[in-house]
Amino acid sequence: MQRDERRFKSVRDALKDLDAQSRNFRAYRRRKRNKTVASLAPKTNLQMTAFSDCYVLSETSPAWHVVAAVQALGSRFLRYGILTRGSVVVGPAYHNGRVLFGPGIVDAYELESRMAFYPRILVSEDVRNAVWGYHEGSWQGQLLKRDHDGWWFINLLVPCSSSWTLLSDPRAPKDIRSHLEQVRRALLVAQKVAQDNPSHAAKVTWLVHQYNEVAPQHNLRVMLYANRAG
Repeated sequence: MQRDERRFKSVRDALKDLDAQSRNFRAYRRRKRNKTVASLAPKTNLQMTAFSDCYVLSETSPAWHVVAAVQALGSRFLRYGILTRGSVVVGPAYHNGRVLFGPGIVDAYELESRMAFYPRILVSEDVRNAVWGYHEGSWQGQLLKRDHDGWWFINLLVPCSSSWTLLSDPRAPKDIRSHLEQVRRALLVAQKVAQDNPSHAAKVTWLVHQYNEVAPQHNLRVMLYANRAG
């Protein structure tokens, strides 16, 4: 941070976005809970807790609330040049403000730590089944991707396609090509930063490979792999 003002500002702004999104979710939950009994609008238990460089999202139902929110935040961070890793699971948990515990949170942490490896946000099979109609419908098959090892993960190489106004970001590009152009610039910087760190370079290379798979479809040049042997 002391040597790289740009990186400091990116992290600072991303964490400010997280905090703002957390406040928006709290306000949304209060509005839903204050609805009259006669209202047909479903109530929500959507919760978000952010601390340091981590955040936890939870919701009793529907599952797409969590997946869409994670995609919106993760794709925004990627444009900042910040790589994210995590998992989305179904399981029992208590989450109220900054108090969170339970088997579901442990399961999410263990899946991320054991299987995520790369900067990808995995979804369990229960979650994939729960959001599959949303993936194929509103997102036209672009919300989830399957990796070479069989795990499904949330696709961050597309801008948020959710019509949920709670996730709207006026600064976000609306088309995939513009989103990928910003991602490309971020990855070029990430490659330079990671040259002397083989572990980080492997994570960046995974993302470059993901980018190269889709770039030609949008008339964008592929990126070269620029890692240094460690």
